[in-house]
Amino acid sequence: MKSVEIKKNLPKECFHKICVVGGGLTGAIMTLMLKKSNLFKSDEIGWIKPKIKASNDIRTTFFNEKSLELLKGLNLLKNLGSNDYTYIKKIQVFGMDSLSPLEWYYSEPELNFGAVIKNDIILKSVIEQLNDIKHYESLVTNTQHDDFERTLYLKDKTIIKTYLVLAADGKNSYLRKLLSIRAFQKKVNHVALSGFLQKSKNHNNTAIQAFTDLGPIGLLPFENTNIINFVQSIEESKCKQILSKTNPEQYICDNLNGFFSHVDFKFKPLKKVNQFNNILSSWKLDLNFIVNPTAYRAILIGDAAHSIHPLAGQGFNLALRDCSSVIKSISDNLKFGHDLGENSILNSYKDDRLPKTLAMTTITDFLFYGFTSKSKKTQLFLTKGMETLNKTKLKNIFRDIASV
Repeated sequence: MKSVEIKKNLPKECFHKICVVGGGLTGAIMTLMLKKSNLFKSDEIGWIKPKIKASNDIRTTFFNEKSLELLKGLNLLKNLGSNDYTYIKKIQVFGMDSLSPLEWYYSEPELNFGAVIKNDIILKSVIEQLNDIKHYESLVTNTQHDDFERTLYLKDKTIIKTYLVLAADGKNSYLRKLLSIRAFQKKVNHVALSGFLQKSKNHNNTAIQAFTDLGPIGLLPFENTNIINFVQSIEESKCKQILSKTNPEQYICDNLNGFFSHVDFKFKPLKKVNQFNNILSSWKLDLNFIVNPTAYRAILIGDAAHSIHPLAGQGFNLALRDCSSVIKSISDNLKFGHDLGENSILNSYKDDRLPKTLAMTTITDFLFYGFTSKSKKTQLFLTKGMETLNKTKLKNIFRDIASV
C-alpha cells in the first residue's frame, strides 16, 4: 500500500522539443504558429498555460495590416462576425491646443490601416485549433539546464524537459526572473484606465489618439456603431482621485468633451456593453526594456521581452512580429542541422527584433514624455510641430512605423 502511495507522489516527467510558457494571446498564437510551421509534430510541442477563470472580456486590440495577414494565414479571421471586428480607415492624432489633428486616411474601400478585434474572439479561435497540443495548466516555479536540455519545474510537480522554451508570460514574467535576464524598468508613475464610452457621432472607422491635459488617451472604434473602447493614461495620484468618485466615467467624458469642443465630439458613459456591465479596468504602466531577450535554450517574446506605452497601440503587433521572428530563426537554422538551443538561433532572433523594438520604444517614449511634460515651451513646440508636420509628406513616417 505504501509503495502505491509513493508512486502517486512521484513527479511526472515529460519531454517536448519546444515549449511555450504563457496562456495569453501571445502564448496561444506562438503555439499555433509552431504547429502550422511544419517544423514540429504536434506531440513535440508543449504549452504551459495556467488555468484562467472565465470572464466576460470585451476588450479589443488593434491589429495592423501585417498582423491581419498573419491572422488570416492562421485561419483566425474566417469565422468572424460583422460585429467582431472594425476596420480602421482613418487615424487622427490630436495634440494639446492644436486646431487640426495629424491625419491619415484611405478613401479606397479595399484599403485600411488594420482592424480592431475583440480579444476573446481571437483567443477562442486559436484554442479551438490547439486541441492536439499538450496543455499543462500549472505555473513554472523553477528551471535548470545542462548542455543538452532545459528543465522546467511546474507547481503541480510536473517536470518538463525541452530543447527550447519560449517565454510569453507577460510584463512581469517570472520565467524571465528565473532565467536571470535583466529588465530595465522605467517608472512612469502613470496608470492605464480602460473601458467603453458612447460617442455622439458614429466613429466612421476612425482611431483617435489625443494628448489631453489628463494624459494621453486612445479611442478605438467598437463594432459598427458609436461606441468606443478607450485606454487613458493618467498619473497615479489623479487616477486614485478619479476612481474614488461616484461616477469616474462621467469625469473622463467631461474631460474629453472639453478637449474636443472645437470639433463637436461629445461622449457619455455606458452602463452596459453587449449585455455586460461596463466595468473600468486599470493597471500600472511601469515599462520594461530588455537588452538581451535570450538565455541558454530560452527566448522571451511579447511583453516578457518588451513593454511599451499603449499610446501607440503597437504593443501586441510587436509581439506578433516576435512570434514570426522565432519561426524564421528556427527554420533558417534547422536547415543546417543546428540544435534548437544553439546560439545561432538565439542571436538571429535578437539581431532581428532588438533594433525594431528599440525604435518603437524610443518613439513612444518621446511622444509620452513630450506630451505629458509640464513645460509650456515643450507643449507649444510639439503643438506647432504637429501643425507644421501635418502639411508635409514627412508625417507618413509615423504611419509607416506603425505598420512595422
